[in-house]
Amino acid sequence: MIKFFNKHTKLFVAAFVVALISFGVYSHPTANKSGVQVAYTTQAKPHAFALRKGAKLYTDVHLSKTVSTKQFGNTPWYRNQAAKLIYGGKAKVVYRVTNSDNKHTYWVLKSQVKNITAKSYHIKLAAAGTKFTGKRIGVFGDSIPAGWDGYHFYLNSSYPDWTAKYLGTNTKVENFACPSGRIVGNRYAYLGTTLVPQDLSAAIKAHKTAIKHMNMIFVHIGTNDYTSYSNSGSLKNVIRHLRYNIRVIKKLNPSAKVYGILPISRYDLNGMNRDSMSDMYGYTYHDLRVAEAKAYKSLGAKVVNFNQFAPHIITNENKDVTLEDHEIHPTPQTAQKLGYALAKELIK
Repeated sequence: MIKFFNKHTKLFVAAFVVALISFGVYSHPTANKSGVQVAYTTQAKPHAFALRKGAKLYTDVHLSKTVSTKQFGNTPWYRNQAAKLIYGGKAKVVYRVTNSDNKHTYWVLKSQVKNITAKSYHIKLAAAGTKFTGKRIGVFGDSIPAGWDGYHFYLNSSYPDWTAKYLGTNTKVENFACPSGRIVGNRYAYLGTTLVPQDLSAAIKAHKTAIKHMNMIFVHIGTNDYTSYSNSGSLKNVIRHLRYNIRVIKKLNPSAKVYGILPISRYDLNGMNRDSMSDMYGYTYHDLRVAEAKAYKSLGAKVVNFNQFAPHIITNENKDVTLEDHEIHPTPQTAQKLGYALAKELIK
């Protein structure tokens, strides 16, 4: 996960720019049907969307037939293709979208979808009640909570965004997680043209004021320290830095509830689970997770272990589907499942 920062920061900048581009790289010949001209169709980044009020879903790219949207009011949709249409003398962009359980696929005008973070999109779990209403969630960590799939950002739909929606906080998540972030270090990195704190210490220092106003603080980090040549050193050194940073957070905001989220499952290039694999510093991925859990618990933070309460989301058998790069980074659809599982766990 650190490969795009260690040696070639410019590559990450380029990747971020690509992530902002809506369309992919292939097109089809122009077609014409029912007065709708298809200028081209392309692959599109699989961002999550919700339907706007009054939106129409179409069975084909020519928009010749609609289906009822009554059953899809709260359904999240994932874009997989886009097309440019010409009709009525105007150019329109449409998305081909599939719902989260892969049972329905339709076309919808770009103007008729919205981000899942929109306040008008209501998917709060009934069990949440009003317990979390108005709560401000802050996030520190690496690419997983940042919403980076290994190649681009799935903007506004990281798993903390989904968690907030399912809890019904009605507040924007303050997400200060950064790809390749480590527990040990004070590095900054460019996201596009913006220089942001990358490592945990730097992020906490840069956002002291914001921390003071948070009610719930997620800390999800550590996998990049485990990576060989991370310069983070021994596990003892990693945990020493983690303890220090959690203490700083709690000192800045004693009333906030801190959640220590353990690194999710990780695999090597051959598809082998890294739990029992030692890095160059002599500890395994399992060792890291155990040590982090002990540190969080001893400091009064709530330990969050997806492998315990949601072991079915990412497994050795489904990793090639649930992880975009088949190693560590969740797909946008997996991020939704993680967010839902975490919300249910927090409601208990």
